[in-house]
Amino acid sequence: EVGRSSVVSENDTHLKRVVFSAAILAKTVFADPELTLGLPAHVTAATGMDALTHNIESYLSPAYHPLCDGIALEGTRIAAAALRTAVREPGNLQARGDMMMASMMGAIAFQKDLGAVHSCAHALGAVCDLHHGLANALMIDTVMAWNYAAVPAKFDELAHVCKVPGGGAAFVDWLRQLKADVGITTRLADLGVRPEHLPRLVEIATADMCHQTNPRPCTAADFEALFLEAM
Repeated sequence: EVGRSSVVSENDTHLKRVVFSAAILAKTVFADPELTLGLPAHVTAATGMDALTHNIESYLSPAYHPLCDGIALEGTRIAAAALRTAVREPGNLQARGDMMMASMMGAIAFQKDLGAVHSCAHALGAVCDLHHGLANALMIDTVMAWNYAAVPAKFDELAHVCKVPGGGAAFVDWLRQLKADVGITTRLADLGVRPEHLPRLVEIATADMCHQTNPRPCTAADFEALFLEAM
């Protein structure tokens, strides 16, 4: 709702094509949390993790955009504080509103760019028809554990805004606990992702543009290892 891009999913290939244009920017946005009160818990969890992923990946991107970095960190802080409540208390308008703001802030921040989590999620959506937010949630801790060595200072900042004891080194474990707390305990294999899907998953993820701004360069072999780790 606040971006300059539109996503079109092709019926035959299931690939997502992105159209960029300043003309797509909305003149007015109505961000009303009351519209989200009917979301089931599993959808709230998946879309909430999607918003969190947008903020985290935008912040970790090596592209230079201090304004987006500030928005991404604040969006991460808000989502980290509100997501559990939004899932457990679906009628909590404050938590719903906070998650809507975190989502909007992530969408502003990722004008800077995203990372390898999204490349994996786009592949999982195309090959296995997984919900995009759920796919991000299933991959984020695996990819972040792999990314940590490239930008430990940025992980320290993420841990700080999320109030994670132990700093950046503990951030991935915190992500895993957050996922469990909101009911996302499955792995890729639990949702039908099989080793025979790997060649196509790796092909699509490698061709995806999002990982070009991942803090750690990704090869096809890296994507294969990440999918296997999350499986």
